[in-house]
Amino acid sequence: MITLYRTLPKYLAIFRTELRQMTTYAWDFVLGNITVVLFFYVMLQVWQATIQPESVVSMKGENFTWEQLLWFLAAGQILYFSVQTEAQLEIEHDVISGNIVITLARPYDYLLARFASVMAHTVLSFGVAFPAGIIVAWIASGSFAISIWGISAFMAAFIFRSLLFFLLQAIAGLAAFWVEKSTAFVWIVGLLILVFGGGAVPIGFWPEPYRTLIELTPFPTMMYYPAKLLVAPSAELFVAMLWRSAIWILLLGGVVGLMYRQALRRLDLNGG
Repeated sequence: MITLYRTLPKYLAIFRTELRQMTTYAWDFVLGNITVVLFFYVMLQVWQATIQPESVVSMKGENFTWEQLLWFLAAGQILYFSVQTEAQLEIEHDVISGNIVITLARPYDYLLARFASVMAHTVLSFGVAFPAGIIVAWIASGSFAISIWGISAFMAAFIFRSLLFFLLQAIAGLAAFWVEKSTAFVWIVGLLILVFGGGAVPIGFWPEPYRTLIELTPFPTMMYYPAKLLVAPSAELFVAMLWRSAIWILLLGGVVGLMYRQALRRLDLNGG
């Protein structure tokens, strides 16, 4: 912890540098991340074609009104488009190209430096996706179905979601030490989060035993819980999000640490 505290300014510098580089082309970045509006529109059309708005209240598993459902779907799209999916590819590229050896010689931890870079992208993406999602949900639902408490809980959950997503990306990226290409994991992880995270269909609407099985994965913590906290915040839901996130951060963090140590050992054995 002391070492991390002493090196923290280095990672903050990486964060600021990355943020400054991306804001140089601010409009290009905004236009590239505004797709949250398009995907929300597609999701809205699917739901409107599937069920009558007045029937949502009677659906078992969730206590959503049609307006709350729209806000939930918008929150899911905000979460989905506020992360840097290229992080895994960048780790994979560093491994395959050998750039990781050069980075390891620098006076900071490779993964922490990569996390600082990812968070700069995530913060900026969130700054675009969040207001865009709020506006389209407001227009589509005709109501402002969220509160200050909901927004605060959502943002807190988003921090844990970002860390969990990076850990999954680190696992997939470091897998390049053992498999030739791990690019496919980018799409697999994204699809798993969207489907089993409840981004397209709230988990409460899933039938048993599938809902119970999904709850045993980290994906609901990454999308369902944060999105529901925005729409229907409660102390019980917030606590559930916290302990589930903590468990998965410890588990996935342990896997990343183990893979990273084994990867460094492989580099040493091969003279890297």
